Parts: sequence; structure tokens; C-alpha cells
Amino acid sequence: MSLRGSVGLSTVVHLGVVAALFIARASDPLMISGPEVVQVSLVDPGALPAARAVPPPPREQLTEPADPEEGVKIEPPKKKDSPKPEREETKKPETKPAEEPLPGPPAPALPAAAMGPAGLSGEVAVDAADFEFTYYLMQVRAKIAQNWSALGATSGEKLRAVVYFKIARNGGISGARIETGSGSDYFDRSALRAVGVSHPLPPLPLGFNGADLGVHFGFEYQQP
Repeated sequence: MSLRGSVGLSTVVHLGVVAALFIARASDPLMISGPEVVQVSLVDPGALPAARAVPPPPREQLTEPADPEEGVKIEPPKKKDSPKPEREETKKPETKPAEEPLPGPPAPALPAAAMGPAGLSGEVAVDAADFEFTYYLMQVRAKIAQNWSALGATSGEKLRAVVYFKIARNGGISGARIETGSGSDYFDRSALRAVGVSHPLPPLPLGFNGADLGVHFGFEYQQP
């Protein structure tokens, strides 16, 4: 057999095989995939339960926007006070206020004058500044001098004591006490006794309007 005849036979055989495969492929059924079947049942809409309203989630409370003109004020940081070095304070000497002098006895309305035994004298001062009845004070001094003796005085020694008392309207004596002591207890007692023994004194003058009269009676002794 010649070459050309072999090629033609081979071509025929191949065509026959291809035709047989095509016929066999066409005879198989063609399967097309589709959606799955779902069974559905119809229900009356009125029989369904009412749906509950779900409240919306709470919203955050909105704050009022700041005034754009004012802006946001930022406070500057506070400066811490730097500790001050401790200094030794020089203590100033405390100055005490000057004490006011105690009021002394008023000026004598009847100056000191000799009375009674030698060496004895007496002066009279009163609380009432407007007391002008000198004769009355002379009567008081004369009566007290009759009842006084310088007990407790030594030779060459000068002693002085002041006795305070009040004279009532009727001449009664009250509140007799030593106002200024002489330093000699016997001398002070003798002066206080002279006042007490002189009770009552003459009544106060009618021209004096006070209820009583405060008297400062000074007793002095100087041995002659």
C-alpha cells in the first residue's frame, strides 16, 4: 500500500471514532440544577400576635452649647506659695499701760490746827465739794479732840493717821475705818477710838442737802 493510501485510511478511522463519541455523548440525558422546593402554608393575618413596640435606646442628654462669643474659659494654674524662710521675730518688750493713780483724799476743808494736849493737831476734809459750813467742821474737830490722846507715840516721833467715817443727818457716825495708817498700831487705835467715842456728833446743817457727809479726819502728833 502506498503512503497516500495509508494517510487516507488513518483519517477515515479517526473521523469514525470522533463520530462515535459524539453520538454517545448526545444520548446521555442533560440534568439542569434548579432551586430546592420549599413547602409554604398560608396563615390568616388576624391570628398573628401583635408586635410589641421596642422603645428606642436612650439618647445622651445634650448640654447647651457654649456661647461662641464667650468661648471656653481656662483658669490659669494656681501658683503654689513658696515657703517663706522662718525669721526669728524679735519680741518687743511688753509695755504695761501706766496705772492711773488712785484718787487720794480731797483737799482739807479745815486745815490742820492744834487741838487738845500739846503736840496734837487735826485736819478735816469732806467728800462734798460744795460743803461751805466751816463752823460745823470746827464743832466736829473740837468734840473728837476731847476724846483723843496720843497713845503709842514715842519721844521725838511724828505720827499721822487718817480715819474715814460718815455723818448722818441726825449726827450719827457710821463706817469708821483707818484710811491711812501711821505705822503704829496703838496710835491708829487711839484715833479710831476717838471717833467712835464722839458719837453722836451735831446734826448736819439744814442748808446741806446731802443725806450724809463723808469725812476724812487727819490725826497728827509731834512731841514738842
